[in-house]
Amino acid sequence: MKQVTISVPEKKFPFFMKLMQSLNFVKVVEPATKPEEQLNSEQKEVWENVKQGFEELKLAEAGKLKARPIQELLDEL
Repeated sequence: MKQVTISVPEKKFPFFMKLMQSLNFVKVVEPATKPEEQLNSEQKEVWENVKQGFEELKLAEAGKLKARPIQELLDEL
């Protein structure tokens, strides 16, 4: 048996699943792990830093966290 991984747009997914289930030779297998769980330790650290950065950005945009001027950040480099 061969395996195929297919990416389907979210709004087309229900139709696609009905189509696949109508074929008696197709077996649909859900992924065993989430994509984040497939990362190595270095990738996980980078992913966590990116998520934290986006959370801080959301807080700054909402006025709940004071953002630093870009020049101040560049001066530190």
